[in-house]
Amino acid sequence: MLLFIIFYIVVIPISVLLHEVGHAFGLIFVSKERPVVYLGPMDSSNKENFRIGRVHFHIKWAFSGFCGFKNENMTLTAPRQLLFSAGGPIASLFIAVAAIGSTLFVHSSISNHFVVGIAIWNSWMFLCTIIPIRYPAWWKPYNGRTSDGYRILESIKRMKTSAR
Repeated sequence: MLLFIIFYIVVIPISVLLHEVGHAFGLIFVSKERPVVYLGPMDSSNKENFRIGRVHFHIKWAFSGFCGFKNENMTLTAPRQLLFSAGGPIASLFIAVAAIGSTLFVHSSISNHFVVGIAIWNSWMFLCTIIPIRYPAWWKPYNGRTSDGYRILESIKRMKTSAR
């Protein structure tokens, strides 16, 4: 029971945060822009807590997250949008694979179950974000927003259109 509580209170929010940091790395890789990572609401109630390099962190302990950039007027080219959008799912997939790989070194069955739980949760996050959808109303706070996969697909369509 204690591991479930720890998982719910610590692992899920940290996994969401790392997913958003993946987006931040994608943005850093393709631009000179300053990424803004939110854990919790992406609004004025979520104040900046700290910075690491160019990345600004706004953290309220939550189960949702977002990543954007400081310059609200900036638009990304299709290839850059693709890499920015793919950063989060890639981070989630990486964590899932690393967790599965680490089970080879975990000898306690309780710890092993915990690590497998981390792998399952991050695999679920990968799937929920890579499928190209517009999130339904019941999926608060993402209501009406597009998934990372949707933005990746839109970027690919834009690149094909501009290549003609």
